[in-house]
Amino acid sequence: MEANIEIAQSLFKQNKYQETIDTCQKILATDSNSIEAIKLIAKSFLATRKIDNARLYFDKALTLRPDDYEAIKDLGNTYKAVGDINNAKKYYQKAIAINESYAPALTNAGLIELNTGNKEDALSLLIKASEAAPQSAPAWVNLANGYFQVGKTKEAETCYRKAIELNPQFFNSHLLLGTILVGQKKLQEAEISFKKAIELKPDFFQAHLNLGAVLKDLEQLQEAEISTRKAIELNPQLFQSHFLLGTILVGQKKLQKAEISFKKAIELKPDFFQAHLNLGAVLKDLKQLQEAFDCYVKAIELNPKYSRIYPYITRFLRDSNPSQLNKSKLKNILNLLLEKNNIAHNELFQAFSFVCRDEIISNLKKIESEFSKIKLLNHDKLLINALKKIIFKDIILEKSLTKIRKKLCDRISQNQEIFGHSELQFITALGEQCFLNEYVYSVSENERLSINTIIKRCINGEINETNISILSCYLPLYKLLDEIPSLKFFNSSMENFNELIKLQILEPLNEIKLSKCIKRLGSINDKISQKVKAQYEENPYPRWRYGSTSKDQKLSINQVINNEIQPNSIRSDLEDQKSKILIAGCGTGQQILQSQRYKNAQVTAIDISLSSLSYAQRKINELRINNVELIQMDILEISLLEQQFDIIECGGVLHHMNDPLKGLKKLLGVLNHNGLLGLGLYSELARQDVARARKYIANQKIQPDVKDIKSFREDVFSGKIEQISNLRSWGDFHTISECRDLCFHAKEHRFTIKQLQEIFESNELNFLGFRISQQVKSLYKNYFPEDKTQTNLQNWAKFEEKHPYTFRAMYQFWVSKGK
Repeated sequence: MEANIEIAQSLFKQNKYQETIDTCQKILATDSNSIEAIKLIAKSFLATRKIDNARLYFDKALTLRPDDYEAIKDLGNTYKAVGDINNAKKYYQKAIAINESYAPALTNAGLIELNTGNKEDALSLLIKASEAAPQSAPAWVNLANGYFQVGKTKEAETCYRKAIELNPQFFNSHLLLGTILVGQKKLQEAEISFKKAIELKPDFFQAHLNLGAVLKDLEQLQEAEISTRKAIELNPQLFQSHFLLGTILVGQKKLQKAEISFKKAIELKPDFFQAHLNLGAVLKDLKQLQEAFDCYVKAIELNPKYSRIYPYITRFLRDSNPSQLNKSKLKNILNLLLEKNNIAHNELFQAFSFVCRDEIISNLKKIESEFSKIKLLNHDKLLINALKKIIFKDIILEKSLTKIRKKLCDRISQNQEIFGHSELQFITALGEQCFLNEYVYSVSENERLSINTIIKRCINGEINETNISILSCYLPLYKLLDEIPSLKFFNSSMENFNELIKLQILEPLNEIKLSKCIKRLGSINDKISQKVKAQYEENPYPRWRYGSTSKDQKLSINQVINNEIQPNSIRSDLEDQKSKILIAGCGTGQQILQSQRYKNAQVTAIDISLSSLSYAQRKINELRINNVELIQMDILEISLLEQQFDIIECGGVLHHMNDPLKGLKKLLGVLNHNGLLGLGLYSELARQDVARARKYIANQKIQPDVKDIKSFREDVFSGKIEQISNLRSWGDFHTISECRDLCFHAKEHRFTIKQLQEIFESNELNFLGFRISQQVKSLYKNYFPEDKTQTNLQNWAKFEEKHPYTFRAMYQFWVSKGK
């Protein structure tokens, strides 16, 4: 009989369940009370999911031996198999009550607690299981899983390593350890673990897939592709594998193949929004704009709460020709985007203008001839939101809005209109637009008289939403507080009106308050620095209302730089440490938002202008950015920081200094020996229009004040100054501060690419690549396919000669101090 039991046990271990049952039935024919035979039959029935039969035999075993804790545990397993967790838990606890050191029952009870969210109880049981069976690899694996689920990754790693020590051949332990190591950013160690799992089980598709993901993050893209393709070969129906392969192929610039992979991922999982999003990016680069747009729209439909979608589609619309897109779909998306407050709305003006410009101009003309038609604007939600969030950069729209503003001002000053909530929507939105463009619209003498009339009326107590709203279209309301103190305390039930008050009173007052708390270092003695400071105190630049913080990206330094200098790439040794970032000339804070893309970073942001820093401080407070210190100081005194930085970003600053190279040397003095420097400098070739304008302004002795800037703009737009009429096409011409920065700056230097090369050589800097659109890089590749890294500056000089507006904004590039 003993031999037969041993045979039955051997058959069971080989998963030969029917043969096990047959052998045990023969044993029972001669010994009906053989508990071991009864239990093996029960276990075989459980293994083949014949639950009722399994329970029948476990009950028989327990009738013969009521305190058989193994049979009690296995009876619990029959309930667990059908999802009856309560009864399963009851039998596990009963087994533990008989033998509190019985590891299998402790483990099963612990796993139930873990799966039902009772994590502390689960850990207690799993720890007891590992103590009861310290030589059991599965006990340590289960305990590791428990630690992992409660976020104790260090303890989980220790337990997985213990399990591997006990059973080095258990491939799943290596996989799970690798997963833990990935979470700890120990990618090289994770690579070893996944490769060991594959060595033990070559057809283990999950290990191949995880290895592919690790190799991708290690930027070993060719090896990552091979591993991921193996995972797909082993399990072609897993959508994640096709998605991962698509991202790897994008990194290798194999865009047509990436398109196929993302489409396959979507075929397998149509609601996988991230695949639609990535496919959109690929199709954009393949210049299939409508198809790319449709992918972005689909991604939004599938997951409208995923905030990172909206900056993606905003940048897509910024870079695309809207005439190639479906106008109706585009209008719907614009309505959605203008409801969001986490994107850079100014990037939408081109798309907005394409969709709405003609209709808006037509409606404005109708109102000029028949004022009652103003209702056409009051109910245009897209126009209202655009006025609040996008600076309109179109002279025809500007002229039309100027005329409507005048008409409104005349009627209100003559007491012809007191507007209700519906009618005020347009006026308050126009007030916000005028505040954003810094009251760049021209004002007639009659309007000045009308505004004075309305101010006097408010001083005398006739203060209401209508009067305040029209005043906001001509003057920032916070500057009227001395004349009309009651403005600060005026209450309204109109939401749009209260938003206007927030923008024009509460926020500026907050900036004044914040300015008193901003740290100052050194003194500003350089005469040009003093002039530049004065300019930006009067006109903080650039003005912006909303933006994307990049907070949820958190990329490594290598990823950030390589994304911008591709097809070149670097392997910086700054990768695994807390990085110190300096933004030298942060202005009003937009660069601070972009700095949030760096993971594990501490940011120091300096600027010469207290007004700009106050603006920036308000914005980073609103966005709850807490890894930034703002300091007012001159770059020339940067050594007072007494710090060294890993990354320095200095865009659009050095070319406004008296001696840009002196400023550069000051920055290099605080850059670590292996640090990276991102610079932005004006192009001589791209700014010929501006150079001519500055020469004209100097010759005519036009002053950088609001009156002369407005007059100069009028002359340019009217065609009166024919030699600089091209300025009308520049985007930086539609607010006071932008126009002043473009044409009236206290100091401006411009450079050629040859001069850049000389600067790099004299300062021992390595040119890593331009930060410029993929479209330009693709065009450059057509001219110079042999320049694989696109870092040949002689080639770029030839390219710029052929395309002189390439660097119209600036030369923006990265250099390294070390190798």
